[in-house]
Amino acid sequence: MVVAVKITEYTVKITTAPMQKEFLMDRLDIRILDALQDDASLTQAELAEKVGSTPSTCIRRVNALRRGGYLEKSVFLASSRRLERRLKAIISVATNSHGANKMADLVARMLEEPAINATFGTTGDVDAIVIGNFVDLEDYHGVCERLFDNDPYIERYTTYFVVKEFKNSTRISTDELARKTSETA
Repeated sequence: MVVAVKITEYTVKITTAPMQKEFLMDRLDIRILDALQDDASLTQAELAEKVGSTPSTCIRRVNALRRGGYLEKSVFLASSRRLERRLKAIISVATNSHGANKMADLVARMLEEPAINATFGTTGDVDAIVIGNFVDLEDYHGVCERLFDNDPYIERYTTYFVVKEFKNSTRISTDELARKTSETA
């Protein structure tokens, strides 16, 4: 069973945990994953009813899904509007060098910045995509000044302000797991 995959500078290292029992996924597990991605606050009884099982089976399966790394954490999604962070921006960042230490410094600053929700290292014309929720333009400008404007490593950054959301979901599709489960059934 694969426990960790680490990608460092074009090298992929896969490590496995010794003596771990292989987790065999079935359709019930997939229904549980789907249900919990929609609402992680379901009680055991509600989850069982939703997926067509018993509460004791569901809790056992949820624990196995957690141990297997399929479920990472349970969170409530807060309303950016109610938290007074109504300005959502997607920022692409291009650097003038691909030094790991310089990128690590930028990433460390982004991790400390409360307005930044997500940061992704990317391939292509830009080196990172940053997503943030800001109070207003003044807040946005302050964050950009702290993160990008005074960093000689940053070649340019481009901001896209979200004016309308068409889809904003944390759900990850289980279609591939369902397909593989059907093949082995």
